[in-house]
Amino acid sequence: VPDQSFADRLEGDGFHLRVTRDISVAKQYLKDRYAENPLARFGLLASARDKSLIRLGIPNDFQSTKAIKYGPWYGDDEFAEGRRSCRHLEKCMTEFGAQGLELDASLLAWGTDLIWDRDRWSNRHARGYARDAVIHDPLRLRVNAYRVLLTRGRDATVVWVPDLPELNETFARLRAFGFKQLT
Repeated sequence: VPDQSFADRLEGDGFHLRVTRDISVAKQYLKDRYAENPLARFGLLASARDKSLIRLGIPNDFQSTKAIKYGPWYGDDEFAEGRRSCRHLEKCMTEFGAQGLELDASLLAWGTDLIWDRDRWSNRHARGYARDAVIHDPLRLRVNAYRVLLTRGRDATVVWVPDLPELNETFARLRAFGFKQLT
C-alpha cells in the first residue's frame, strides 16, 4: 500500500489532489473553486499517446491539438472572443504544449495509454510510434509524460479517470496514493 503522507503534506500546504470518474464533477469543481478569481487559469490536459479519450469527447488527437493557439489558451479570460481560453475546459493541451508552463489548476483526463496493471505501470494500450522512430523505452516515455501532466497545476490537480474497466486499477491506485475522491 502506498504511503499517503506525501499527499497529506501537499494538502496541508494548500495543494489539492482530487480524482473522479465523472468529468462533469471535475469541471464543476474547478469552475466553483475559481469562480471568484477570473484571473485564475485552469485547463484540460491529456496524453498525446492515448487513443481512448477522443471517443469520450477529449480532443487529444494531433489534428485537434495542433490547431490550439497557445497564447489565447493560456492567457485569454473566459469571456474573450473565440472561446479559446483554457477556462472553458473544452480544448486540451498535451504534454508537448504543457511542458514548462503552469496553470493554477489542471484537469488531467487519464487515458488507457498508462494503466496500473497487477502492481506495475503498463503502456500496452498506448498509440504506437512511427515505424522509423527509434524508441528505446516507450513505457518510460509514458510515465514521464504523465509526470509532466500531473505537475502543471500550482494549486490543484484534478484527475478524471474514465469509467472504463481497464482503468479501474489505475483509479484505485491514485486513491491509494492519497488523491481525494470528488463525487
